[in-house]
This record gives sequence, C-alpha cells and structure tokens, in this order.
Amino acid sequence: MAQHTQQTPLSKEDFLALGEDKIVYRRHLTGKQLKTMFPEAKDAPEQAEFEALFAADGTPVLITDDSAALRQWLDDTGHNVTVRH
Repeated sequence: MAQHTQQTPLSKEDFLALGEDKIVYRRHLTGKQLKTMFPEAKDAPEQAEFEALFAADGTPVLITDDSAALRQWLDDTGHNVTVRH
C-alpha cells in the first residue's frame, strides 16, 4: 500500500524565490510591446524587434536588440539555456 504524505502548498513569494538569480526567461518583443510594458522606452521604433530576459519573479534583467549581447550575458552569468515549448 502506498504511503501518502500531506504537502503544504508554497506561498507565491516562496514559489518566486525558487528561481531567484538562477532562472531567467526569454521573451521576444516588438518596439510597440516594449513601449507598452516600459513607458521609458517611448523612443523605441514600433516595428523593431527586441529580446528581453526576465527573472523568475518577472523583474526585467536585460532588454536588447542585439542577440549577441543576450548570448554574451548568458555566458558571462553562467546561465544554461533550456527550451520549453
């Protein structure tokens, strides 16, 4: 017979802290999307393509229009890339 253990769910804060400084997620953005998310990017061309990295808690870590800069940041910080569909 299988044993059952009761687990306490993680709080939102505890869940977000799991990936702190270790997990980032990547998102492709147009200039239009970037300006909507970050009003300080008001001068970004609307049709331009950007790549953004966000911490596990949603904090922006890097926003760039240069994919080489993104790869360099990942290399410099020791982050591994995992593809999730």
